[in-house]
Order: sequence, then C-alpha cells, then structure tokens
Amino acid sequence: MLRVFAAISVFTALTGCSNVTFHTDIDNDVLSEEIGTYVKKRDLQQFYSDQEAHESGATLLGRIEGESCNGDGRGNSSISYNRSKSESIDLLKADAMRRGGNAFTINSCREISVSYCDLSVLCSGQAYDY
Repeated sequence: MLRVFAAISVFTALTGCSNVTFHTDIDNDVLSEEIGTYVKKRDLQQFYSDQEAHESGATLLGRIEGESCNGDGRGNSSISYNRSKSESIDLLKADAMRRGGNAFTINSCREISVSYCDLSVLCSGQAYDY
C-alpha cells in the first residue's frame, strides 16, 4: 500500500510541475562561456593538425578565433602572456562549440596590438564535428 501511495504522490508531483518555466538573466554569451569552461576539461577533442583531423574522419565546420584583451591600455595590467594565451584558447574552444563542433585545432596564437588592451592575444584554428 505504501508503494502505491508513493507512486501516486510522485505521479501527481510530476504532472503538476509539467508546465513550470524558469526565467534567468543568463544570456547566450554567459552560457557559452560556462559551457566552454566545463567542456574544455571534458569532451572537446583537440587535434594537433588539420591533417590529423581530416584523417580521423572529422567534418570541418569552419574557421574559429579567440581573442583575449587584458588591461585598460594604460599599462596597468600585470597579466602574463601565457595566461592571456590560455584565455584566448578558451574563447576559441567556445567558438568551436557555438558552431556545433566537438573538436578543434589551434593553427596559431600571436600577440596583437589593440589600443584599449595592455596585452591582447589572438588564437585561430578550425572547428570540427567528430
């Protein structure tokens, strides 16, 4: 009898909550950044070259980029190149995911000059579906 009562209670709760919606202030940029942070440590495959990706049977989705900008352009930032490069790679991975990819390559990373940044690094690559 207790099982029947528990089953009816669960069923009632589920049907009563079937039309519940939630509203948040999370926009697509915040969501993709959070997803990127999670996936970068988990399921996003990195190929070391476009040839390796092609030979593995991955489908090319297109060119991707990630650009970091640190500081205010007045020399007040003490961030290192490696940290800025790491941020650029995280943004590149997020770009790959926005395109529907689950794999990527990094073709180049280089420091670029941006007037409103003390240090800006641009990384480019390719997104793949694998």
